[in-house]
Amino acid sequence: MNRDRRFLAKWILANGSAMALGFWTYLNLLMAIAFGLDFERWWSEAAVDGIENAERLLRLGSAIGLPLAGAVFTSLQAPLLRRTSVDLRWWILAGPLGFVGPLLVIWALTSIWGDIPGPVEPFTIVGGGLIGVGSLQWWSLRRRGVSSGRWLALWCLGLPLGMAAFMLVYTVVDSVLPGSIGWAAEVGLIGFAIGSVAAAASGRSLLSAIAPSAPVVETGSTPDED
Repeated sequence: MNRDRRFLAKWILANGSAMALGFWTYLNLLMAIAFGLDFERWWSEAAVDGIENAERLLRLGSAIGLPLAGAVFTSLQAPLLRRTSVDLRWWILAGPLGFVGPLLVIWALTSIWGDIPGPVEPFTIVGGGLIGVGSLQWWSLRRRGVSSGRWLALWCLGLPLGMAAFMLVYTVVDSVLPGSIGWAAEVGLIGFAIGSVAAAASGRSLLSAIAPSAPVVETGSTPDED
């Protein structure tokens, strides 16, 4: 396996694992806010209704937890990008900042229309947040003269493909072994599927854009330095 293939394999695994960990971080924070130290309710079936019924706590947890999940995600991406043209400080900051816009949009819409039915709200926040993260990372590359529009397009395309992959795997496993996938495992599987598929779809384009032939960013530089 050559160096590019090793990078892509590590990149796919890192993105899948980082997104799963980010989702777990977010939901653990929600449960900590909703249930405190009552650990028996954490990751229980009752926790779903308990969190959904605590609207104010859910808003607070989302305001803190989603940017935190984004920071976890991009921080775990960063070690693989140390020897490339990526400005790691802006790359990592894209994680928490990418979720701010979708959160504000959803809160504005719910203040006008009330609760949004079905999975529209979580899909909008998570999908919109991850598109926001990618867009800010694209901007951080562009400001350093790196062209990565193809990578961003493939990253955005990979997000719904990852969700489709999760739904396929979940349906097959649940049909063979009904009830075998618990809530925590389901959340981790969703994160891993979305992260790994999006990384697989876009990783080669990212690698060609950030090849070490471009100027390497020193870790001690500030975000405003070019």
